[in-house]
Amino acid sequence: MVSDDMEIELMANLIRVMVTAAAVSLVAPVWAQDTSKNSPARVVTKTLVASEAQKECLSLNNRQRLHYKFRADGPLNFKVSHQEEKEVIDLKRDGTESASGSFMPRTSADHCLVWTNAGKHSVTLRYEFQRGSQ
Repeated sequence: MVSDDMEIELMANLIRVMVTAAAVSLVAPVWAQDTSKNSPARVVTKTLVASEAQKECLSLNNRQRLHYKFRADGPLNFKVSHQEEKEVIDLKRDGTESASGSFMPRTSADHCLVWTNAGKHSVTLRYEFQRGSQ
């Protein structure tokens, strides 16, 4: 048999545990944001037919870095660009099957990664990219 005092103490302990768990669940996302300044990597596989392009755009500021890598089973033209009054090409590689690296923008803007199949045959492309801090 449990005395009334023991029952009250057990209830108080249970309430403390529940309040602590609720507080941790509210603070945990903030800790995650502070420790991880990188967005999750986006991974895509796409088959490009002749003359088709694949485009991925994201906002970057001049304190961020874009990490990218790709591999294709045929040659593709690749560029990273952004718009000002006209298109500004920040990085360009033609006729390549793979590349990887990181890019730091000089200005804050929407930057796009673009792969173009200039060939006559379909090409399967697998790429990933991630926004991170410098």
